[in-house]
Amino acid sequence: MSDQDFRQKVESMRDTYREEQSRLQREINENEVLVRQVTADVEKLAQRELSVSNRVRDLDVNLERYSKAEIKNFYAAAQEVQMRLQMMRAQLDQLQVRQSGMRNQQKRLAEIVDLMDEMLSQDSGTRTGAANLEVNPEDQLANVILTHEKDLHRISLQIHDGPVQVMSNLVLRAEIVQRMIDRDIEQARTELASLKTAINNALQAGRKLIFDLRPMTIDDLGLIPTLRRFATQFGEQNKLEVNVIVQGLDTRLPSHYELTIFRFIQEALNNVSAHANANQARVLLSVYENMLQIVVEDDGSGFHVSEVLADKNARKGMGIANMRQRIEAILQGQFGVESSIGQGTRVAATVPMP
Repeated sequence: MSDQDFRQKVESMRDTYREEQSRLQREINENEVLVRQVTADVEKLAQRELSVSNRVRDLDVNLERYSKAEIKNFYAAAQEVQMRLQMMRAQLDQLQVRQSGMRNQQKRLAEIVDLMDEMLSQDSGTRTGAANLEVNPEDQLANVILTHEKDLHRISLQIHDGPVQVMSNLVLRAEIVQRMIDRDIEQARTELASLKTAINNALQAGRKLIFDLRPMTIDDLGLIPTLRRFATQFGEQNKLEVNVIVQGLDTRLPSHYELTIFRFIQEALNNVSAHANANQARVLLSVYENMLQIVVEDDGSGFHVSEVLADKNARKGMGIANMRQRIEAILQGQFGVESSIGQGTRVAATVPMP
């Protein structure tokens, strides 16, 4: 492919991604309207639920003043309001998860467009202009896009297998409770309590998915506080001692740097939990001579590196290709893996400081 053909190809792809950014922005705006509407509905239902709860408390204190029919109607109304409120809150969380996912996708698209603009603005007009990347520009661009598409595929599977399935199940259970109210109020009350627990679990799962899509604290507090919080929660969930050591990194990094480094460490720790059979893991970030070194090592069972790198399915299962692309294609750094049987594993990356 000639230099001119390559340039035209990059320009065409850049324009396509810009159109995708515009489409996403429209969807984000539409979703934001829905979020505001559902938020208003939730607030109204919350006020109504408070009013109904007060009436039920008055009913409990003054049972003799009400007939059996009135008591039944009061409890039925209270359960209906509570059920609708929980469902609306779950719907609101679902919309917020979608909003976070679209914003994260839009930021990734912006990174790709910026990279294309940078490539097109090189003065040399030849492919050697990207020699400092130590990769062919076409390969670099393909790697970034491939990583982006893999992330989108992973996110779509998470949403489909998580919130979507859970919400479908909750709607079905709510319909069951609705039919029970007229037949067996006590059984309906028991099922409603179980449904409330299920909705709370769904809310927690939704919040976790939001964090996985894009941890909010990384924008507000930065990489290191977000990483320490994640390491603590990850260690508790996986019965693993995770230590985070930071040396010389006392400033904020650009947004795409912080997010890419966080994803890299997240992938490495997921590997430790899934494959290493380890008791401890250590995360080290250190700055030396304008280079940032990132190391994730564990005391687990280890593996034969050459065998894994030669096996495409094994590389995919351990996310090694994903980690390499994040470091080499996005941050223009170097990536390596060291391991041996019974001696643990060390995943390391070195990237230039921005």
